[in-house]
Amino acid sequence: MKYFLIVPDGMADHPLNELGGKTPVDAAETPNLDSVVADGLLGLAHTTCSRHKPGSDVATMCLLGYNPDEYYTGRAPLEAANMGIDLGPDDLAVRCNLITADEETLIDYSGGSVPSEDAHQLMKAVSEELGTSELEFFAGVSYRNILVMHGAGAIDHQTNAPHDVMGQKLADVFPTGERSEQFIDLMKRSREILSQHPVNQKRESEGLPQANMIWLWGTGLKPTMPTFQDRFGRSGAVIAAVDLIKGIGRVLGWDIIEVEGATGYIDTNYEGKAEAGIKAIEDHDFVFVHVEAPDEAGHAGDIEEKVQAIQNIDRFVIGPVREALREYPDHRLLILPDHPTPIAIRTHVKEPIPFAISGKGITHTGPETYSEANARQSTLKLDRGYELMSLFLDLEGLEA
Repeated sequence: MKYFLIVPDGMADHPLNELGGKTPVDAAETPNLDSVVADGLLGLAHTTCSRHKPGSDVATMCLLGYNPDEYYTGRAPLEAANMGIDLGPDDLAVRCNLITADEETLIDYSGGSVPSEDAHQLMKAVSEELGTSELEFFAGVSYRNILVMHGAGAIDHQTNAPHDVMGQKLADVFPTGERSEQFIDLMKRSREILSQHPVNQKRESEGLPQANMIWLWGTGLKPTMPTFQDRFGRSGAVIAAVDLIKGIGRVLGWDIIEVEGATGYIDTNYEGKAEAGIKAIEDHDFVFVHVEAPDEAGHAGDIEEKVQAIQNIDRFVIGPVREALREYPDHRLLILPDHPTPIAIRTHVKEPIPFAISGKGITHTGPETYSEANARQSTLKLDRGYELMSLFLDLEGLEA
């Protein structure tokens, strides 16, 4: 039996006046996604039902069948796993965004979508000035980096994801609690270093935002989770651009398949991801293809880009995968976003998401097309989203 999961990150949304009361997925042309619903089932799952904030880390763990309230230790250690960072038992991993800020306000959580080449130079400067034997910085993909605080252990504090607090005063959203003074000091000192860096001077001369400050958040210790093979008895592989998703895959014991041109943005290599997934399903039981582009568009508040990203996924990922799976009579396909990222809000919300499922053992009932409104009308609803994976794999209780 073959199982294929496609996650268009942050695809779910709210109706928009600019789209005539439609959501981006309503407005997008998605014949392949609609065909999955027409051949299978449409349901609603709450993947952000835990006590944690509705981040992609929590939502992805949930949709993969792991209750975040039981297994989640923080976002950064999951990303660190993919970056090959070997955390000791008392090492605290910290997500380290490159952001754009002025003297008072957090302007952009991604430093103007700073490319990895520029980001690596900026993080090198931060590491040289702020790094110590206890503070070790690691450059990741684009604005997404990691700080490891060796020997810090678990700390009781509160941090804010920068994409949740854009436009707000820095002083109002800085970390609070244990080690908050150290965090704030590092962040402020980084702005002094980065604002004058040649990379940022060049970006400014080209009319681009400066990636002129680090933002520390998403702390956690090394996670302990059963592998997907141990939990569900299936081998797996993941195709993704971002360290978070690949890191979760590594923790679950999956093969990580790299795709050239996978950027995490609207310009990602959709065809390459689909081709890699189709190849991977030949010798894996379970394949997960993740596409970040709709989420980035949601955070940017870009309606046109979000609609286009959804259409690209439908045409270049869902279509080819659906066609390739015809070679396997025993297969199932599951498509869902991890969480909503509404354009009007520009951040994640704790709301259930529509999921479409088709394949062996599934008889069509209910709606014919994929949409948030149609999913709300379905009788197939899961308040505990972490139960969806067991249903997908074993079909117990899977009926609309």
